[in-house]
Amino acid sequence: LHIGGYDVSFTNSALFMVVTVLVASAFLYMSTASRSLIPGRLQSVSEMAYEFVGNMLRDAAGKQGMQFFPLVFSLFMFVLVANLIGLFPYFFTVTSHIIVTFTLAALVI
Repeated sequence: LHIGGYDVSFTNSALFMVVTVLVASAFLYMSTASRSLIPGRLQSVSEMAYEFVGNMLRDAAGKQGMQFFPLVFSLFMFVLVANLIGLFPYFFTVTSHIIVTFTLAALVI
């Protein structure tokens, strides 16, 4: 597809990045939809991921680093889900491309 003299192609990596974002968003939405005092399995997993990233960020950067928690948690979930999707047969791991990891690193800077 050519738009304005540029080649705009929807590649496998773009498709699987969209799938990764959709799966991560759907998981977090479904796991926190009920928000019960006694958590179920999905809510427990999402709370454990939340606490894991929060504790790691607090230990590494202190209280001032917690302002970056949404960014760090989003990156953590993206990389985790992208790598988990790559474990299924005939699926694709987007983090195997150096440009994806370079772009994620450039976004943090």
